[in-house]
This record gives sequence, C-alpha cells and structure tokens, in this order.
Amino acid sequence: MFLYFVFPLFLVIPVGIYMYIIFRRLFTVLWGEVSVSLQRIVSFVLAAAAAIPVSYIFSTWAMIVLHFAAFSLLVDAVRLILMKTLYRKEGRSPRKIWSILYRTGAMAAVLTLAVLGYAYVNMHQVREQEYTVVTDKDIRPEGYTVVFLSDLHFGTTMDAEDLKGYCSRMEEAEPDLVILGGDIVDEASSLDEVRQAFGILGQMDSTYGVYYVYGNHDKGRYSQSCDFTMEELAQEMEAAGVHILEDDTLAVNDEVYISGRWDRGDASGIGYTRLSSRELAAAIPQGCFAIMADHQPRAMEENAAAGYDLMLSGHTHGGQMWPVGLITELFDHDTVNYGQKSFGDMELIVSSGIAGWGYPLRTGKHSEYVVVHIEPQDKTE
Repeated sequence: MFLYFVFPLFLVIPVGIYMYIIFRRLFTVLWGEVSVSLQRIVSFVLAAAAAIPVSYIFSTWAMIVLHFAAFSLLVDAVRLILMKTLYRKEGRSPRKIWSILYRTGAMAAVLTLAVLGYAYVNMHQVREQEYTVVTDKDIRPEGYTVVFLSDLHFGTTMDAEDLKGYCSRMEEAEPDLVILGGDIVDEASSLDEVRQAFGILGQMDSTYGVYYVYGNHDKGRYSQSCDFTMEELAQEMEAAGVHILEDDTLAVNDEVYISGRWDRGDASGIGYTRLSSRELAAAIPQGCFAIMADHQPRAMEENAAAGYDLMLSGHTHGGQMWPVGLITELFDHDTVNYGQKSFGDMELIVSSGIAGWGYPLRTGKHSEYVVVHIEPQDKTE
C-alpha cells in the first residue's frame, strides 16, 4: 500500500519543485528576453506536467524524470563543491561553455540518456545462468537438468518470435523438466498474448514436462480492466499442457517430486491461508529429491525444515532498477534478492527473471533464464 499510493505522493512534490528550478534555470539561457513572470508560469506548468505522472512510479516516464532529476542533483552537487573549493581558491569562474551546459541541463540529459540506453539494451540481452546442485539423495547417475524461468511479463520486452528463439536456446540444455516461476503474464497482457506465451512455453521439449506456479501478477489483480479472467488463464495453460501447481505436489518420476506454493501476495489478497511446507511435503516419499517452486523467495527455513532439497524463486527481478536490489538486501532480511544460497540441506536459487515489469529497462542485474544441474554426490567425489 505504501509503495503504490503513499510513497508516490511524497515523491511528486519534491520532484515537481526541483523540476521547476531546472526549467527556470534553462529559461534564463534560452528565454532571457521574456518577462520573469511568464518564465515562472511556463516553468510551473512544465514542472507539473513532468512531475505529476511520476505518481505512477512503475512507468517509463517516471524512470526518465527520476533519473534526470537525480543526475541534475548530482551535477549540482559537483558544481557546488567545485565553486566552494577549486574556483574560489583560484579566484575565477567556470568557462562559459560549462556554465551553459550546466544551466541548460545538458549534462544531466546526456547522463540520463546513457544510463537508460544501457538499461534498455541490458533488459533485452537475455543470458543463460547455470547452477549445480549436489545431492546425497539416491538419484540416477546422470542426474537431472532443470530449466527455470520467471517474470516474463509477456508483452513488455518481447513478442512471440523472440520467445520462440529463447525457448530454442533453453532446449539446447536438454532439460528433464521446465519450471515456470510465475509472472509469465500480467495485468497488461492481452488474452491473445496469454495464449501465445503458454502455447510456446508449454511446447518446450523436456523429458517430464512443464510445471507452473502463479506469481503475484499473473491473475491480473492489479488492474480493473484485465483482458482475461483467471478461468481463461488456467484454461490456456491447461490447453498448452502446462501442469499448474497451486499448493500442490506432483511426482515427476520415482526419484523427483515437485511442490508449487500458492503465491504469498495473491493468497494474502484474497484471505487464503497457504498450506505449510510440511503439508505439501507429506506427499513426498522419504529419500526422493524434493523441489519447491515458490514465486517469492520467502519461508526458506520452513522449506528446508520440511525436507526440500531445492527451492526455485523469482519475483525480485534482481532489483531491476538500481538501487532497489541494494535496498532490499539492506532492509529485508527475510528474502534473497538474487543468486544461490544454502539453507541447511536446501539450496535456494533466485532468478532475476527473463524480462521485467512496467518498463523495458533494467540497471539492476541482467535478464536471464536458469539451468540447474542436479548431480548425485558420488558423481562429484
């Protein structure tokens, strides 16, 4: 609630004030002959037009304005330091060209363009991230290969042809099973995009099939005008041959079982109490390799205590836009932002996601799909 409503309101006011200062500074260079009153009026209107849309911080425009404001503030700080030290000591002023670049906001604009240009390219460069998990469970000598992808938010960064290309790359790993970790679609996806996404993902070549857990966005709960219903979403997945896991446990074969939890945020939104990890693990015979798929990387200790060997999660996007990931690591100690971490005998792997939500930009981590090699302990000895 704070992130969606309260924080944006507190953000708009200082951004609006600072943008007004920036526009006034600009007009002293470009519009110096015009009356000060008119400059103020126009600056106020432009500042409001730039700042008010920032109230929806999950938009491309908000990212542009916030980055420009941040870099302008950085330039202001550097200039102030230079004016108080170097130029005061030498008794001179900055050259006219530097003064013009500063007052027109050109420096901040170039920095914004460079960073967001990188963010766009980074979002669209999908990597393969490999992990190896060693187990003392009695599994076949060749082990198992799992392909895991999450947070596609289909329609934000790629179309059907792009997705087919990435699926072909994933199939090169010769997966035994494919696990979809949620937020494959979201409230902005159309029903046709839902059909395309799961039609492609459901046909991925694997030994034991494609398994799916819902994320907090898939069901479109954040929009009143979602193009598909929850029933239509489930129908499209089932038609594509995708195994839906929502507080369920299924046998992959005699050696491997997979559990999928109801998404934490989704369950909270409708007042549903999720089954415990121990309840889900009750269906798993002792000695079998147990995989827990949960969109959000939470309750790791609980899952480890229930006997799970591997937990796969997404949701965090690796921060997507810096410094979100850093803030998460500093203040939220009940989750993991990215990567592999051990919890007792269980390995947690958190993916940054194959795409992102809200805007096609990423400065935090990279876009990826994950390949996990599960190997028997005697193979590594």
